[in-house]
Amino acid sequence: MTRLSRIHAVAAAIAILVGAASLSAAQGDNGMNQDTPDMKELREYQLTADKLNRFESAAKAYQKMMKDNPGLEDKLRAASGNNSGPNTIAQSTAALDKFPQLTGAIKPFGFSSHEYIVMAYELMNAYSYAEVKKGDPSAPMPLSVSAANAAFASNNYARVQALMQLLSE
Repeated sequence: MTRLSRIHAVAAAIAILVGAASLSAAQGDNGMNQDTPDMKELREYQLTADKLNRFESAAKAYQKMMKDNPGLEDKLRAASGNNSGPNTIAQSTAALDKFPQLTGAIKPFGFSSHEYIVMAYELMNAYSYAEVKKGDPSAPMPLSVSAANAAFASNNYARVQALMQLLSE
Protein backbone atom coordinates (compact mmCIF):
# COMPACT_ATOMS: atom_id res chain seq x y z
CA MET A 1 0.00 0.00 0.00
CA THR A 2 1.44 3.39 -0.95
CA ARG A 3 1.93 6.12 1.61
CA LEU A 4 -0.90 8.20 0.14
CA SER A 5 -3.20 5.15 0.12
CA ARG A 6 -2.43 4.58 3.80
CA ILE A 7 -3.28 8.21 4.52
CA HIS A 8 -6.61 7.83 2.76
CA ALA A 9 -7.27 4.58 4.64
CA VAL A 10 -6.60 6.36 7.92
CA ALA A 11 -8.80 9.26 6.84
CA ALA A 12 -11.61 6.84 6.07
CA ALA A 13 -11.20 5.10 9.42
CA ILE A 14 -11.39 8.36 11.32
CA ALA A 15 -14.30 9.49 9.18
CA ILE A 16 -16.19 6.40 10.31
CA LEU A 17 -14.98 6.87 13.87
CA VAL A 18 -16.45 10.34 14.09
CA GLY A 19 -19.29 9.67 11.69
CA ALA A 20 -18.32 12.12 8.99
CA ALA A 21 -16.19 12.74 5.97
CA SER A 22 -12.81 14.02 7.07
CA LEU A 23 -11.40 17.46 6.52
CA SER A 24 -8.16 15.75 5.60
CA ALA A 25 -5.25 17.68 4.24
CA ALA A 26 -4.43 14.63 2.13
CA GLN A 27 -7.53 14.99 -0.01
CA GLY A 28 -5.85 17.42 -2.35
CA ASP A 29 -7.18 20.63 -3.86
CA ASN A 30 -10.94 20.17 -3.58
CA GLY A 31 -11.88 23.33 -1.74
CA MET A 32 -9.49 22.66 1.13
CA ASN A 33 -7.57 25.81 0.19
CA GLN A 34 -10.36 28.03 1.49
CA ASP A 35 -9.99 29.24 5.06
CA THR A 36 -13.35 28.25 6.54
CA PRO A 37 -14.44 28.57 10.18
CA ASP A 38 -13.80 24.82 10.58
CA MET A 39 -10.28 25.15 9.17
CA LYS A 40 -9.62 28.01 11.58
CA GLU A 41 -10.95 26.02 14.54
CA LEU A 42 -8.81 23.02 13.64
CA ARG A 43 -5.71 25.17 13.15
CA GLU A 44 -6.26 26.88 16.52
CA TYR A 45 -6.81 23.60 18.41
CA GLN A 46 -3.57 22.76 20.20
CA LEU A 47 -2.45 19.14 20.29
CA THR A 48 -0.70 18.21 23.54
CA ALA A 49 0.67 15.06 25.14
CA ASP A 50 -2.12 15.14 27.75
CA LYS A 51 -4.81 15.39 25.08
CA LEU A 52 -3.16 12.60 23.11
CA ASN A 53 -3.15 10.35 26.20
CA ARG A 54 -6.80 11.08 26.92
CA PHE A 55 -7.81 10.75 23.27
CA GLU A 56 -6.14 7.36 23.00
CA SER A 57 -8.13 6.12 26.01
CA ALA A 58 -11.35 7.68 24.69
CA ALA A 59 -10.81 6.16 21.24
CA LYS A 60 -10.34 2.71 22.78
CA ALA A 61 -13.55 3.10 24.78
CA TYR A 62 -15.37 4.36 21.69
CA GLN A 63 -14.19 1.43 19.59
CA LYS A 64 -15.13 -1.03 22.31
CA MET A 65 -18.64 0.45 22.33
CA MET A 66 -18.81 0.05 18.55
CA LYS A 67 -17.62 -3.58 18.72
CA ASP A 68 -19.98 -4.43 21.57
CA ASN A 69 -22.99 -3.00 19.71
CA PRO A 70 -23.32 -4.53 16.24
CA GLY A 71 -25.15 -2.22 13.88
CA LEU A 72 -24.19 0.94 15.78
CA GLU A 73 -21.61 1.87 13.15
CA ASP A 74 -24.25 1.66 10.40
CA LYS A 75 -26.65 3.81 12.43
CA LEU A 76 -23.93 6.41 13.03
CA ARG A 77 -23.01 6.40 9.36
CA ALA A 78 -26.67 6.93 8.40
CA ALA A 79 -27.06 9.74 10.95
CA SER A 80 -23.99 11.53 9.63
CA GLY A 81 -24.75 11.13 5.93
CA ASN A 82 -24.09 14.27 3.94
CA ASN A 83 -24.38 14.10 0.17
CA SER A 84 -23.12 17.63 -0.42
CA GLY A 85 -19.50 17.05 0.63
CA PRO A 86 -17.53 16.70 3.83
CA ASN A 87 -19.44 17.28 7.02
CA THR A 88 -18.70 20.32 9.08
CA ILE A 89 -17.53 19.95 12.65
CA ALA A 90 -21.04 20.94 13.75
CA GLN A 91 -22.65 18.28 11.54
CA SER A 92 -20.29 15.60 12.84
CA THR A 93 -20.89 16.66 16.43
CA ALA A 94 -24.66 16.61 15.94
CA ALA A 95 -24.48 13.10 14.49
CA LEU A 96 -22.34 11.86 17.39
CA ASP A 97 -24.66 13.50 19.91
CA LYS A 98 -27.51 11.28 18.66
CA PHE A 99 -25.77 8.31 20.31
CA PRO A 100 -25.50 8.78 24.09
CA GLN A 101 -23.66 5.48 24.47
CA LEU A 102 -20.84 6.86 22.29
CA THR A 103 -20.70 10.25 23.96
CA GLY A 104 -20.81 8.43 27.30
CA ALA A 105 -17.76 6.40 26.25
CA ILE A 106 -15.65 9.52 25.65
CA LYS A 107 -16.84 11.80 28.48
CA PRO A 108 -14.86 10.05 31.25
CA PHE A 109 -11.72 11.11 29.42
CA GLY A 110 -12.64 14.79 29.47
CA PHE A 111 -13.96 15.13 25.92
CA SER A 112 -17.22 16.65 24.83
CA SER A 113 -18.42 15.26 21.52
CA HIS A 114 -17.35 18.55 19.88
CA GLU A 115 -13.79 18.41 21.20
CA TYR A 116 -13.52 14.72 20.36
CA ILE A 117 -14.45 15.48 16.75
CA VAL A 118 -12.01 18.40 16.58
CA MET A 119 -9.23 16.33 18.15
CA ALA A 120 -9.83 13.44 15.75
CA TYR A 121 -9.81 15.72 12.71
CA GLU A 122 -6.78 17.73 13.77
CA LEU A 123 -4.76 14.72 14.87
CA MET A 124 -5.45 13.03 11.57
CA ASN A 125 -4.72 16.19 9.58
CA ALA A 126 -1.42 16.83 11.38
CA TYR A 127 -0.43 13.16 11.00
CA SER A 128 -1.38 13.17 7.31
CA TYR A 129 0.73 16.27 6.78
CA ALA A 130 3.68 14.64 8.57
CA GLU A 131 3.26 11.63 6.24
CA VAL A 132 3.14 13.80 3.12
CA LYS A 133 6.10 15.85 4.34
CA LYS A 134 8.23 12.69 4.57
CA GLY A 135 7.80 12.13 0.84
CA ASP A 136 7.78 15.79 -0.17
CA PRO A 137 9.64 18.09 2.25
CA SER A 138 8.42 21.12 0.31
CA ALA A 139 4.73 20.21 0.67
CA PRO A 140 2.73 23.26 1.74
CA MET A 141 1.08 23.12 5.13
CA PRO A 142 -2.70 22.80 4.84
CA LEU A 143 -4.85 25.55 6.29
CA SER A 144 -6.26 23.18 8.90
CA VAL A 145 -2.87 22.49 10.51
CA SER A 146 -0.82 24.88 12.63
CA ALA A 147 2.96 24.79 12.66
CA ALA A 148 2.81 23.69 16.32
CA ASN A 149 0.49 20.78 15.53
CA ALA A 150 2.61 19.75 12.55
CA ALA A 151 5.66 19.72 14.83
CA PHE A 152 3.71 17.79 17.49
CA ALA A 153 2.72 15.11 14.97
CA SER A 154 6.29 14.87 13.68
CA ASN A 155 7.80 14.74 17.17
CA ASN A 156 5.29 12.08 18.27
CA TYR A 157 5.13 10.34 14.91
CA ALA A 158 5.44 6.72 16.07
CA ARG A 159 2.85 7.18 18.80
CA VAL A 160 0.39 8.99 16.54
CA GLN A 161 0.96 6.38 13.82
CA ALA A 162 0.14 3.60 16.31
CA LEU A 163 -3.03 5.46 17.29
CA MET A 164 -4.02 5.86 13.63
CA GLN A 165 -3.54 2.11 13.19
CA LEU A 166 -5.70 1.46 16.25
CA LEU A 167 -8.41 3.68 14.82
CA SER A 168 -8.36 1.85 11.51
CA GLU A 169 -9.01 -1.59 13.10
